[in-house]
Amino acid sequence: MRELKIDFAMLTARETLKIRLLTFINDEQRHFSLTAFAEMTDVSYSRAYHVLLNLRTDLLVLDPQASLTKDDLITTVTMDEYRYWLYRQSIPYQAMMATLKQNYQQASAFCADLGISTSTFNRRMKAMKQQLAQYDLQLIANPLRLEGNEALIQLLYFMLFSTTLTAVADLPPLSAKMRIVHDQIMTTYANTGIFQESASLTQRKDLLVTLALLRLDQGYRYAPLRFPLGHLTDLRNLAGTLQTQLGDTPQQALTELATLDYLLTSSPYFVRALQPQAMRRLYLGLRQRASNYELAPNVRELRDYATGQDWFANWLFALCQFMLLFRVDPLLRPEITALYQPTESSMAAAAALAKNMGHLYPGQVAATDVRLVQKHLSKYTNGLTLTEARVEILVTYDMIGVTTDIFNRLLSGIVHLSLLTDQTVIDPHNRDNYLIVYGVDPLAAGFAERQQIEAFHWVKELAYGENLDRLIRVLRHHELSLFALDFNNRSHPLDGD
Repeated sequence: MRELKIDFAMLTARETLKIRLLTFINDEQRHFSLTAFAEMTDVSYSRAYHVLLNLRTDLLVLDPQASLTKDDLITTVTMDEYRYWLYRQSIPYQAMMATLKQNYQQASAFCADLGISTSTFNRRMKAMKQQLAQYDLQLIANPLRLEGNEALIQLLYFMLFSTTLTAVADLPPLSAKMRIVHDQIMTTYANTGIFQESASLTQRKDLLVTLALLRLDQGYRYAPLRFPLGHLTDLRNLAGTLQTQLGDTPQQALTELATLDYLLTSSPYFVRALQPQAMRRLYLGLRQRASNYELAPNVRELRDYATGQDWFANWLFALCQFMLLFRVDPLLRPEITALYQPTESSMAAAAALAKNMGHLYPGQVAATDVRLVQKHLSKYTNGLTLTEARVEILVTYDMIGVTTDIFNRLLSGIVHLSLLTDQTVIDPHNRDNYLIVYGVDPLAAGFAERQQIEAFHWVKELAYGENLDRLIRVLRHHELSLFALDFNNRSHPLDGD
């Protein structure tokens, strides 16, 4: 089965084509050729025109003053606003929101409210059910609920609402007692000694915490983690709050908070946001349990693990740990598995990582676990053997909606990844070895201009498999470095040389 992405599981082919048309129009500064779009998407001109008419109808709902002709667009609607509007109209999005709200005892009542048949519901939910099944989750019709591992359910919601740009304010409101818990958790994890803070990172933490507390208030609990983990946060004050507000026992509170702390810090979803010293602290905690632990001593590219400098190595460790904890591959892999197959060398690297993780938890990790991790991890470590180029990605944690498609496709072709957060310095003698990938923020384009570096427009809206594969191949062939710049969390401009 071809891997699915959550957003593709929600939108129809027709809706995806409307997004591609609006993207094309915006790329052309809103004065465009419909014929060129039809050629680019390999559809007839007649179909392209019908897509345009449907897009015009949608835009007029959002902006009554919008004007869309065969070659020009005038509107105040942004791409993100339009995408979010499409998502909110989709049956899968509304069904998933209903499972979170738990306001339907029967799927038939949900269908009646939407004015659709149960057969239409089942057809539109088929792709989403396939996505859920990959993580051993089930959509139950009566009552309309999700069932499975609670941590994976919450991460599914997290990926769903991140991808669809859903704001925390659009989720069901927290109860008064959970609001007290929420505020204390958010204060605890606002510690800049843990994270490299940004506005969007705060939003992502708020989203995950809110989802966790909504589910907790409905009576759902995390299962105890399979083995003990190192923590960056003193959980005792939070545990006291849970005991006071929920009547928890100390063990119940710590069990719940241990999983939430892992998800918010050292999981593959948040590990990239840690301060280097926080990464080192996690490593020191692990070394107390297994003093001879090393990530993969025979994999040259990962020797920097836990120094706080090699983000990619820490990310791979987080992937291994996630797979061992939950016995599934995280929700981050669809683009990689669609593009690459494991090689002999990547299987060997994955085996080394998985085997050494097993040594970290002696007696608690079975051979079947190691084989499972090796199977999944080989897709991620494939990039370790593809090229000798050093690829540096400037990550700023504003990649909401980008993580599952663009960011991990780049990871799949990477030998060595470095997280740069304060200043990017270009070797003045090797400017031709760099590309700048940028988006709507003029800071990236300005940086490229000052450094006299070729610039490539941000690829967030590229269609599945389109153009980015070509760009990666070009990078490998010419041993170029790629900077993916997303500047929204920067409080100061990037300096020059």
